[in-house]
Amino acid sequence: MKIRLWRPLDAFAAAFAATLFIGSPIAAAEINAEVMQKWATVTIVHYAVTGDYSADTLIVNAGTNGYAPVKDRVEMSFDWDQTEAKLVGEPIIKNLPTEIGALRNGASGCRAPVLNGKYEHFTLLSLKEGLGGQLAMSVRSDYPAAAMPVACTGGSESVPARSTTENADLVVPGTMLLAMPAEPGGQLTISSDGKSMIFANKGWTWTYTPTPVR
Repeated sequence: MKIRLWRPLDAFAAAFAATLFIGSPIAAAEINAEVMQKWATVTIVHYAVTGDYSADTLIVNAGTNGYAPVKDRVEMSFDWDQTEAKLVGEPIIKNLPTEIGALRNGASGCRAPVLNGKYEHFTLLSLKEGLGGQLAMSVRSDYPAAAMPVACTGGSESVPARSTTENADLVVPGTMLLAMPAEPGGQLTISSDGKSMIFANKGWTWTYTPTPVR
């Protein structure tokens, strides 16, 4: 079962490229020259990043019978050399517990399974340098054991617990994006205070807040 992250990342990278592309139709008056000058003199940036997940999700390790509204959150911070596109020091990671709502069967009128354990949607195990100026995440999902209804409303069969570990990429957005106008209605937006970059896709909302280190 695939972890529902924020793929494809190509769309995110393309949004960054389009925003920074010299030939793009961004009027010079729309670019914040003061912000651009501020970040142009910074080599090391501290990023505080939050990932918030909220979506209807299959949380049982079998069939299509165990859906529930799921919320999850991960917090991380790291220093980043934006001239070399490299980590500086060790990242700090904080995983918050997954919250789930009412469990239901994927088929209308059918009995929902019963969980015998806790579901953890997204546990970030490590954050390391990846390819192309991205970070590589190792992510674990934990599916609980469950009693699964047979033939919609019949007796139950046992479904074992299972854990999966997958790799995913995390784009590190360039700080110059804070000086650029975000495309209306796009996946990438800038916070109202102008301090954070926000990307939303497939249930995830990722918020990047950079601060200068040196």
